[in-house]
Amino acid sequence: MIHSKYKWQVETADETAMQQVAEELKCTLPMAELFARRKVTTAGQLDKFLNPDKYEAYDPFLFAEMDKAVARIKQAIEAGENILVYGDYDADGVTSVTVLLKTLRNLGANADFYIPNRFLEGYGPNSAAFTQAKESGVDLLITVDNGISALDVMAHAKEIGLDVIVTDHHEAKETMPEAVAVIHPRHPESNYPFPDLAGVGVAYKLAHALLGEEPTELLDLVAIGTVADLVSLTDENRLFVQKGLRVLRENANIGVAALAKLASAKLSEATEETIGFMIAPRLNAVGRLGPADPAADLLLTDDPEEAVFLAEEIDEANKERQTIVTQITEEALAMIEADFMDEGNEVLVIGKVGWNPGVVGIVASKLVDRFARPVIVLGIDEVTGIAKGSGRSIEAFHLYKALDANKELLKAFGGHPMAAGMTLDAADVEALRKNLSQLARETLAPEDFVSILRVEETIPVETVTVEFIAQLNKLAPFGTDNPKPIFAFEGVRLAGTKRIGADKTHLKTALTADSGASMDAVGFGSGELVEKISPMARVDVAGELSINEWNNMRKPQLRIVDLQIGHWQLFDVRSRSEWEKLLESRTTTDKVFVCFKDGTKEKLLAQNENLICTQIQTETDLVETTTKDLIFADMPDDVGLLEAIVMNTEADRIYLHVAAENGNAIASMPSRQHFAQLYAVLKKHQPFPLAQNMSRLSKQFSWTNDQIDFMLQVFFDLNFATIEDGVIRLNDVKEKRNLEDSEIYKARVYRIALEQKLLYSNYNELYEWIEKLMNSKGNSILEEIVK
Repeated sequence: MIHSKYKWQVETADETAMQQVAEELKCTLPMAELFARRKVTTAGQLDKFLNPDKYEAYDPFLFAEMDKAVARIKQAIEAGENILVYGDYDADGVTSVTVLLKTLRNLGANADFYIPNRFLEGYGPNSAAFTQAKESGVDLLITVDNGISALDVMAHAKEIGLDVIVTDHHEAKETMPEAVAVIHPRHPESNYPFPDLAGVGVAYKLAHALLGEEPTELLDLVAIGTVADLVSLTDENRLFVQKGLRVLRENANIGVAALAKLASAKLSEATEETIGFMIAPRLNAVGRLGPADPAADLLLTDDPEEAVFLAEEIDEANKERQTIVTQITEEALAMIEADFMDEGNEVLVIGKVGWNPGVVGIVASKLVDRFARPVIVLGIDEVTGIAKGSGRSIEAFHLYKALDANKELLKAFGGHPMAAGMTLDAADVEALRKNLSQLARETLAPEDFVSILRVEETIPVETVTVEFIAQLNKLAPFGTDNPKPIFAFEGVRLAGTKRIGADKTHLKTALTADSGASMDAVGFGSGELVEKISPMARVDVAGELSINEWNNMRKPQLRIVDLQIGHWQLFDVRSRSEWEKLLESRTTTDKVFVCFKDGTKEKLLAQNENLICTQIQTETDLVETTTKDLIFADMPDDVGLLEAIVMNTEADRIYLHVAAENGNAIASMPSRQHFAQLYAVLKKHQPFPLAQNMSRLSKQFSWTNDQIDFMLQVFFDLNFATIEDGVIRLNDVKEKRNLEDSEIYKARVYRIALEQKLLYSNYNELYEWIEKLMNSKGNSILEEIVK
């Protein structure tokens, strides 16, 4: 058994309605369902969805106060005033800076940029920076990707005579900031039809308004910021990203091209995943560790040599960021599992002195995936006692509103329903944790704390073709509100499952259906599952489909997102190689080894003192064992003990090693003729000195000492003979007795049958036996042997 990481939510659709959509869109029923879930149900919507070049972006003057902003900026340009673009340190922020600054300079403006230091100033506008700007001669300051909630700072700007235009997309307060103009897609007086632009999208709309036409050559930057900020990839954002990817493939920004080369990304084949996994993390990295200026400089430069130099600096920062994230994640996991897994911690708020506030958002994301609850991770400054960090949430918990309800504890905060940043006194961290957890208890149901995996449909393996996947790819670019389709495959078997990758942390396998259809699959970061999937397992798998190209061959491939096995599994580790592989496994300390012999337990603990070994020799030793992995390490004298353990332990996985003391070589049983021959010799040479005749018996009849000793013990047990001082004398036996009347003889028969059954039954026979025991019905091996 393997439990899924997520709760699978398979989408359902009304077949009649979907048939109508299929007819309207002139596509197959499965594709109609996919389009309908993305609110594409008419031919016009489909055309816009698939063909962005046929449609223009919305009029930027539908924004409230756009006319005021354009008028003030043009006035500043004509008057030769100094303009400062005030940005943010993430990928959305630096692309916003670049888009607007390139536009302003193209119009002849005296313009520069300023990005606050994450560690010294925090997110968004601050009075000191505004004062410094004014004193240095700035006449007009334009915020990008920030400013909407900085009411006090905007009031300060008014006091010092600094004109400010705010462009932002973050959650706004009820009151708009005092500024020359506020450009926001959710402005209460706005008529703009699409509310979900990224910060760079808003900056691009301002650039459009200033130029009188779209600066489409900048759309690669708009695509990067939009994908990086995880905003809704629908409507205008979808058009921006589709068009931007084309620019990225054909005529990318010089700095982006240099960075992509270091990341081994082929821009000619760029997709939203190229941005999300290769470009955006690197642009984010530099601002997570220090000043973000190099990222903006990279995107602004026209010098190829400077671009290479800056790209190398940023790439090194990304490598350092990865190391720091790994370290903090490990420390955070240990902290949570030790102190915060009890009730009362529905929202995890953790912090530590020395944690880098710049990367804790990434850590928070990883912890949300792990624990399926809102998480805030904070870095604490030991000198100032200030905690700065980031939070990530689950769908049912609006993080920004929750923070707003606790604003008396916060020095600063901002963000979205699913992500936010904040600053507070370290002394208030505990109060914030308690308040947020209390709010979660009051507003969330238990099912809200289970991560949901939305599955488009359960389909057979044989329906997956290269052509089918090509149709799916028409839905790209994928992202928020247009997720990459996830399909489920039920009851398949896995073939050729193995670990891959330099550190063997990934899984490669093939899904095989009963029909014989097969499909390659990979599971990134799922290498530990290889040892947990048995040959007989029926597996349910969910994942994303893609086309794998190798040696001019194009084949369907599944990227496994989750899998589950709903039944117990048997693992045959009777061979030495399989047993040694199990003992070398990285997870042996999570398994319970059942030993029936003293020597087995001692030997195992000598190899690894951390192993959990339970020794069972009689039924009184049986205790209730709860473990996912139960391993039978040696051969019991009484198989009934083994069967009792199986029937009373609900293990997910059972491993059979059952090594015998004789090295898995079944001891031979003397025949009835051998018994008769030995009795005849004893009768002929009465009394019979055993020691001096032992070698003669062995040589004459080719018997081993063990066989001779066993036959004599049977004779003694049946009272056919006695031994005293090494001399055997036959008794006068009146009644006839059979060999089977001897307990010693029966024990040997039983033992041989047991070893034969456990050591030499094939996998299917063992599986059927344990399956019966697990279901507590059918004959046990013990009953079969006794018969």
